[in-house]
Amino acid sequence: MSFSSADRDRLLTLLDAVCDQRASAAEMAEIERLAAASQEGRWLYLTYMDLHGTLVWDAAGGLGVNSISESGLTAPTPSVKVRRPARWVTAVSAICAAVLVGVVVGRYAIPDKSSIEIASPAPSVEIPVEPSVEPDPVVPKTRRPVELAAVNSAKPDSSGTAAIAVTPPIVAESDVGVVKPVAPEQPDLSGLDEIERVSRLIDWQLAKAWHDAQITPSPHAEETEWLRRVMLDLAGRIPTVAEVEQFLADDRAAKHRLLVDRLLDDGDYVRNFSTVWLNLLIGRSPSPQVDRESFQKFLRMSLAANKPWNVIVAELLSAEGRTDENGATNYLVAHLNNKAVPATAITSRLFLGQQLHCAQCHNHPFNEIQQASFWELNSLFEQTAVVTRNGEPAMRNGARKGPAIAALVSQTEKGGPIYFDSNNGLLKVAFPRFNGQDVDPAPDVNRRAELARLLTTTDQPQLAAAFVNRMWAHFFGAGFTTPVDDMGPHNPPCHPEVLNLLRDEFLRSGYDMKLLIRWITATDAYQRGSRVTEGNRLDDPETGDVPWFSRVYPQPMSAEQLYDSLVTATQAHQSGATDWTVAEEHRRDGLHTVGRVLVQVFSGQRSPFGGDQM
Repeated sequence: MSFSSADRDRLLTLLDAVCDQRASAAEMAEIERLAAASQEGRWLYLTYMDLHGTLVWDAAGGLGVNSISESGLTAPTPSVKVRRPARWVTAVSAICAAVLVGVVVGRYAIPDKSSIEIASPAPSVEIPVEPSVEPDPVVPKTRRPVELAAVNSAKPDSSGTAAIAVTPPIVAESDVGVVKPVAPEQPDLSGLDEIERVSRLIDWQLAKAWHDAQITPSPHAEETEWLRRVMLDLAGRIPTVAEVEQFLADDRAAKHRLLVDRLLDDGDYVRNFSTVWLNLLIGRSPSPQVDRESFQKFLRMSLAANKPWNVIVAELLSAEGRTDENGATNYLVAHLNNKAVPATAITSRLFLGQQLHCAQCHNHPFNEIQQASFWELNSLFEQTAVVTRNGEPAMRNGARKGPAIAALVSQTEKGGPIYFDSNNGLLKVAFPRFNGQDVDPAPDVNRRAELARLLTTTDQPQLAAAFVNRMWAHFFGAGFTTPVDDMGPHNPPCHPEVLNLLRDEFLRSGYDMKLLIRWITATDAYQRGSRVTEGNRLDDPETGDVPWFSRVYPQPMSAEQLYDSLVTATQAHQSGATDWTVAEEHRRDGLHTVGRVLVQVFSGQRSPFGGDQM
C-alpha cells in the first residue's frame, strides 16, 4: 500500500493529538493502521515519536506497536563501547599530582618493600562461565541494576566478644574434582561495635555481588595510597611529610580508624566539607545579595557541631532574617527569583535526589512524578520574599535589583493553593506538600516553619537516601545512581541492599553525618586499591557500566583540593593568616588566579573544577 501525502498529513495530525493527550481510541487505531500500512508510515511514526514522545512518555501506550511488522526496517548496527578520550584536565591533574607527590611524600611515599607486609595474591581459579544469553533488546545488560537478596532486617546479636571478618568468596572442590564458587556467608556480628557491624554488613553485600558477577576485587591499597586518599576525601588536601612519617610508623591494627577519628575532629574536615556544600548550595559565582562568608560560617559551625543533616536542611529551608546575621538565609536568597522556580528545582535535586525540574511544564517523561508535584513543593515558598535592608522588595518583575544587604521574610497573609498551566492549556491547582506529606495551606500557618517541623519530627527516608548516595559517591568516585541526584524507579540504584542498609542506619542514628563517614571509610571496599586487574575489568563506570565497587575509582582534584594541596606541599600553610575568614579570602584570590591562568592556557575547554565557572 502506498503512503500518500494525505496519509502523511493525517498521521501527523493524529500524532499531534496523542502528544496533546486528546486522541480517542478510534484515532489511536487509525494511527496503528497508517503506521503499519507502509515502510514510510512506520518511519514517520518512529521519527515523530522519537522527537516529541518524551513530552508524554506513555504516548504509544495503547497503539499496539508490537503488532507492527519490522521486516522493512534495517537493524541498527550494534554500538561499540569506546572509552571517552582523556581531556586536558587529566594531563594537567597527572602533572600536578606527580609534582605534589614528589614534593610532599618523596622518599616516604615508597618505603623499603621489606618494611611493608603485602598479602600474597590468592591463587587464580578458572570459574566456568554460563553460556551467553541473548540480551534484552530494551535494556542493555550492562545497564541493569544489580538484583540482590534482601538484607536481614533483624537486629544483630551484640553479645559475645569474637570479631570475625567478612567471609570472602572462596572455592570448594567437590567429590568429582570440579571447582565452583561458593557464595560468602553472612558474617558473625556478635561482639562488634556499631562501626564494625555496619561496615561488615556492607562488605558482605558487596562480596555477594562480586561473587554473582564473577568479579575479583582489586588488592588492598598500599599505606601511602590509602593515606593520600583519605586525606583528600576528609581534609581536602594531601598529607604533610610529618603525617606520612607518623602514619607509616604507626603499627596499631586500628590506625586507619584512629586516623579517620582524628580527621573528623580536625578543622580541615570542617573547611573541606563546608566548601563542598557551599559550592553545591549556591555555586561559585558571586551574587550581589548572597553573603558567602556568612553562609560558610553557618556551614562550618553546623559541621563542627556535627549537627544532624535533617536539622541543617530544616534550618536552610525555614531561615528568616538578614543574610549577614543568619547565614542559613543565603540559600533561599540565592534561588528565590523567578517565582521560586530555581529554589524548587534545586531543593528537590540536592535534598531529595529527584530532578523535579523536568515536571515543571509537563509530567515527568521517565517516572511517575506528575507536574503537580513540582508546584506542590513550589507552594511552600509562596509566602517567602526577599527584601533589602529598608524593607523594599529585592526583586522587580522577577529580576534582582542592585547590591544591598538582603533579608528573608515570611508573608503569612498569603494562603491557599497556587495555580499553574498544564501542557494542554488547562489551569490546575496545587496545595503545599513536601515529599508526599501535606502542609496546612491556611494563611496563618507559616509553611516553611511547618516544613521544618516535618523534617525534624518525622523520618524522611528519601532525604536520608539522597544524602547517603551523595556521600558514597564522594568517597568511592561513583554513587549508587548516575547521576547521584536523579533517583527513582526510572533510574534504579545498583546494590540497592547497600543503599537501603545505609539509609536505614543513617535514619536510626539521627542523621549523624560523622557516623555515616565512619561506616563508609571502615569498609573493606574502601581499603581497596584503584588499579584495574584482570578480575575486575568489568568494573568500569567511566564506560557506562554498573559500578561494582570492587575498587575505588580515581577522581580529579577539585579546585579547592588542588589549591590546598599546593599550599601544603610548599608549607605555605605554616605562615600567614590564622583567622579562617582571612584564609578563605586568600584561597578565593588564589583560585581566581589559577582559574584565569588555566583558561588562558586552555581556552575553549570546560572548567575542570565543576560547579559554576570562576
